Amino acid sequence: MIVSKNLCFTYTKPEETSESISFEKYSAALTDININIKQGEFIAILGRNGSGKSTLARQLNALLTPTEGTLWVKGLDTADSDNTWRVRQSLGMVFQNPDNQLIASIVEDDVAFGPENLGIPTEEIRRRVDDTLRTVGMREYALDAPQFLSGGQKQRIAIAGVLAMKPDCIVLDEPTAMLDPSGRREVLETVKALNRGSGITIILITHYMEEAATASRVLVMDGGKLVMDGTPKEIFRRADEMKALGLDVPPVTALANRLIEMGVPVSDSILTVEDFLNDGFIQTLMAGA
Repeated sequence: MIVSKNLCFTYTKPEETSESISFEKYSAALTDININIKQGEFIAILGRNGSGKSTLARQLNALLTPTEGTLWVKGLDTADSDNTWRVRQSLGMVFQNPDNQLIASIVEDDVAFGPENLGIPTEEIRRRVDDTLRTVGMREYALDAPQFLSGGQKQRIAIAGVLAMKPDCIVLDEPTAMLDPSGRREVLETVKALNRGSGITIILITHYMEEAATASRVLVMDGGKLVMDGTPKEIFRRADEMKALGLDVPPVTALANRLIEMGVPVSDSILTVEDFLNDGFIQTLMAGA
């Protein structure tokens, strides 16, 4: 689905001189990024602020293109402007603030906006709008005004708008950062259902370790470089390294690690509350209680 080879990106800033405005390179945002993401994977990308996560997300959708190296989406070189439209058809983006993506006064009109711009026939647009709203659990709100919805509901409408264009991959750049726990849960459940039920590749950029724990693979970035790549269990076992990068592990994992330090024989692979409750030792304790 996505392959990068020695991907580098450096932002530029204008610098005025007595004769003209020139552009001076500064602050390498991405350095030698090599990734291979297969169709149907659920990838979480972690990293503290300034690590390059959002810059990488914009590379994937050709909003930015490499200053060095190459990035391919479904075999299309993102640096080739002739490929930009097809890249964006294959890979949709959902941003942090859903209000920045909702442009219509009625929910179903907002979801229809993308397919209309693709020139999709009216009958097919109607079907896509109904199907995608049903998929994200928002069909009953089709005729509502987006401004009266909760944050989680708005984000699900933003996902429906991307989904209506039938992408192979959806990149979500911190989509739950502005939501309360209930809204976060709604959005994450929607994303997981799209991945498991429809086989859509999901790339989730997040600050929440418990969200990353639900992915099939975790990438960790620091200083514009990819420094870790593995399953959630492989990554979160390296708690000391994560802390050195200014990150953490899921709260329940931290609890399990603390219990292990105290000599309690729980598993060292606990990532979720369900893992904790299903642990043999914990179940024995609960049965005894």
